Amino acid sequence: MSLNRVVVQAPATTANLGPGFDVFGLALAEPSDKVTLTRISKGVTIEVSGLSAETIPTSPEKNTAGVVANAMLKEFALKMGIHLHIEKGILPGMGLGSSAASAAAVAYGLNHLFSLKLEPKELIRFAAKGETASAGSEHADNVSAAICGDFVIVKSYNPMEIVNLKAPPNLELAVAYPHMPTPSNKTQKARTVVSKQVPMEKLVHNVGNAAALASGFATGNVDLIGESMNDAVVEPERAFLIPGYQKVKANAFEAGASGVAISGAGPAMIAVVNRRKANAFKVAEAMKAGFESAGFKATAFATKPGRGAHTVEMEP
Repeated sequence: MSLNRVVVQAPATTANLGPGFDVFGLALAEPSDKVTLTRISKGVTIEVSGLSAETIPTSPEKNTAGVVANAMLKEFALKMGIHLHIEKGILPGMGLGSSAASAAAVAYGLNHLFSLKLEPKELIRFAAKGETASAGSEHADNVSAAICGDFVIVKSYNPMEIVNLKAPPNLELAVAYPHMPTPSNKTQKARTVVSKQVPMEKLVHNVGNAAALASGFATGNVDLIGESMNDAVVEPERAFLIPGYQKVKANAFEAGASGVAISGAGPAMIAVVNRRKANAFKVAEAMKAGFESAGFKATAFATKPGRGAHTVEMEP
């Protein structure tokens, strides 16, 4: 069936989970972005509504979704254009994969709109191109989770290889972020504070924890996942960027979290909660109080691992 219009929903995501820098990603059940893709005669046009819409560029070359659309139209020599209406449900700049959701939704949507029959790893390759508009480089941790859902491991970038594992049913998530301004190139800046050389003992520490965390997803062990969210390389370098970082972590553990980490480049922080032992909403509220103790208003919510990008409406 030839389609003229498709509406795609793509989830918020969290990246790194502690030791998995640029490798681990996890899709959240909420919030999400909704992108409507409509065929037009030529070119790429963009309109944005929703959260902080006024801060998001509508030039295709500067918008993650626009970069993906241009790349796919060119690579597949599609003799059509595309209009994108991006409805932001994920607040940009918080470390919850807002730009990745839009990019993933467009890759997924164009695949349906033009019957390209691309495999997930191909969609991820295109969606990762979009991240250059917001992060300055292609990285696939957020976009792969946004496309595949649940937990992903970026095994290789060239060639693109992804391992996708289901999250344990008793894994819930507590998320909190402070109300603070973040620059449009926040992710790039957050990457500049990370050391280019890593001592061997820190490398060994992170490899061990990353392996254990992945094993926790493979075996359904939420406590092992939480205990392994321990990063000796990147998070210690970025902690000063997060107001109330130590208090947020301490409060989360006191409320029963199994593990806590900065979500992506922050400033959001995310906690893994074993719902058989603790209440994710109470953990989220405790994290919110941690940010507030540093003098910032904050937003907190509880959610679960979620599905990847999917169509919610199609029009011939």
